[in-house]
Amino acid sequence: MKNLINSLIIILVTTSVFGQLKSKKYIKKNKKVEAYQYGVNGIYGRGITFNSSRLYISNSDGSVYFVKDKEQGSILIFKMPNIEELRDVEVVGENILAMQSGDNGVIVQMNLNGNVKLIEAPEWKGVFLDGMDFIGERGFLMGDPVNGVFSLFHTNDGGNSWQRCKGEVNAFKGEAGFAASGSNVQMLNDSTYTFVSGGEKSRFFKSTNHGNTWKAIELPYYPGESTGPYSMCFSSDSIGVIVGGDYKDPTLKMNVCFYTYDGGDSWFNAENPTRGYRSCVFFKDDVFYSCGRNGLDFSINYGKDWTGFADGAFFSLAANETDLIATMKDGSVKFFNLIDLK
Repeated sequence: MKNLINSLIIILVTTSVFGQLKSKKYIKKNKKVEAYQYGVNGIYGRGITFNSSRLYISNSDGSVYFVKDKEQGSILIFKMPNIEELRDVEVVGENILAMQSGDNGVIVQMNLNGNVKLIEAPEWKGVFLDGMDFIGERGFLMGDPVNGVFSLFHTNDGGNSWQRCKGEVNAFKGEAGFAASGSNVQMLNDSTYTFVSGGEKSRFFKSTNHGNTWKAIELPYYPGESTGPYSMCFSSDSIGVIVGGDYKDPTLKMNVCFYTYDGGDSWFNAENPTRGYRSCVFFKDDVFYSCGRNGLDFSINYGKDWTGFADGAFFSLAANETDLIATMKDGSVKFFNLIDLK
């Protein structure tokens, strides 16, 4: 009886959620969009965030750029010889935090006065950090497994100090995180942390009590070193999208994106998927966007159906009030008009 009741609830929620957008139409305004170069040739933006009219991009060479706008240009605000790929960037209060992946995890903390501080922890030595997320001063950080246990940390002081989450999450052999765009982790609220893993085993993890206990849901990605979920985005506590695939076979569309409307307890294949592998998914103004090496797509029904938005190779996404912003090769970004729902 309990399973029957749950099934009925799911059907009712599905009908309600997707029925809201069934009759909606959209306007796609872009005709031709030029790339804007903010940085040097040879780099690409892994992490990107827009906050308080400021755009920050962390890059494959360990640099961070501040982009004011296309007319007033950009400026390099961080580069050190001992810091390599910065795959995630967040703004926390007056500080900009950029996360280094690699053999040793490091977080670079900068502020608008130009002060720089390197945040390190003994537990991060030898750890490949995958992604971080913040709500206010509280943050969650995830790294690859060490001795078969995922590296999970949180902070309540804006990232100045980090503590290991009390609940341990064991990893299967060949299971880890993909730090494609720093978006394989997300905080849904002050106490709820989520992350995804891939490789030989793909799973969605969720804790509703600050990482004290964890729930794991298996995701139906094909097992393989380069396959699995690369990015996740929840638009609410209930509705979320996961994208990924195989970056070595970016045109493969089968089992690349999934959606949920029950907070991640169940995940469903998109009926019309993205056009292949995707490294980032992003939500803005009731529309999901997702990008990868063979294009950018959008969905107006919470990940159930995807439509082509732009061609090209893109790495990560952010948005200001009017534009979707996608990072590209050679230190470039493109500014697209956001989809206008009618």
